[in-house]
Amino acid sequence: MKNIVIFGAGKFGKMALKEYGKSVEFFVDNNADIIGKSVEGIPVIDIQTLCSIYDNHKIIIATKYYKPIINQLLSLDIKNYDIYQTNINQYYPTKELVWNPYQEEGEYLPHAESVTSFKSAEINNQIEKLYKKPELFNHIEIETINRCNGNCDFCPVSIHHDTRKYTVMDNLLFEKIINQLAEINYCGKIALFSNNEPFLDPNIIDRHKYTREKLPHARIHLFTNGTLLDLENFTNVMKYLDELIIDNYQQELKLIKPCKEIQSYCEQHPELKSKVTIVLRKPHEILSSRGGDAPNREKVCMYPEAKCVLPFKQMIIRPDGKVSLCCNDPLGKNTLGDASKDPLLEIWNNDRYKMIRQCLYNGREHWNHCKYCDTFNLG
Repeated sequence: MKNIVIFGAGKFGKMALKEYGKSVEFFVDNNADIIGKSVEGIPVIDIQTLCSIYDNHKIIIATKYYKPIINQLLSLDIKNYDIYQTNINQYYPTKELVWNPYQEEGEYLPHAESVTSFKSAEINNQIEKLYKKPELFNHIEIETINRCNGNCDFCPVSIHHDTRKYTVMDNLLFEKIINQLAEINYCGKIALFSNNEPFLDPNIIDRHKYTREKLPHARIHLFTNGTLLDLENFTNVMKYLDELIIDNYQQELKLIKPCKEIQSYCEQHPELKSKVTIVLRKPHEILSSRGGDAPNREKVCMYPEAKCVLPFKQMIIRPDGKVSLCCNDPLGKNTLGDASKDPLLEIWNNDRYKMIRQCLYNGREHWNHCKYCDTFNLG
């Protein structure tokens, strides 16, 4: 009997479809571009149609951004829903250990962010709330060394393009930052990397150990290209991580040797498979503009009136303690504060941050480095 409606026809909706199978009659989605079409052979209906049928259906919310969907349903007095039981905090829409995003539709390619009417609307909704009632960041990246050993054409900090002064974070500064987060019982996302290869830092595992001890309730994730990740480093770092994403850069999408070893190890230790994703990536391709800094993007689009939620939710700290605009400021062209001098909470609420938020509340055209950014995410 077809009695299930999946709310969300995107990444996690497709995962839910694989589990619920023939019981699914409809997708429902807020994206007007796909209403009336089919996804994986399942019709996509709008919220108004859902209102007329929900009494006879079970609604499964399958989206990373489930909270606004819950509010939307409750505002319509719809209460017969469940949240799809998967790790909604994971970065990629798969339960596979090795995932090939090029087999998905274009909007799911690595780090590409599609611009949909619903996504823009949800970004605007979040900003309206956060602009009126600011909250603490829920995502912090601490770059402990500002170097990468990758040769990706699209990256402004690859070995061929990096112009940054070589810097490794002093351990006293690192512990100072973590201790401040511990004082406020920080329980959001934290990553000991930003625009770099974290395993170039010889102390990266010890720093993860310290972070986990001080921040037991935070969600610790890590991105790496895997080239320096032998089994000893892998098993040691996994003691402290909630999620590890290995970007396997190989133009023919073949696994590099360390990833083969990790794949084999995870198959023998299935408890690790839910925490590890090896993502097949191409180093020679054109991706987002990175605020106009991507070295292989000849043409960039402008979204002058588009808002951005990242400075309302994200803090990025460089190895010298300087705080960047966001994760799409890889060269550190914008500095919003200095964690080596000032407390994190003072930086987060300082005049510089307030000015950035005011500018991006009004639109990307109001901040020079954001004019050419084509990344649209919900933080």
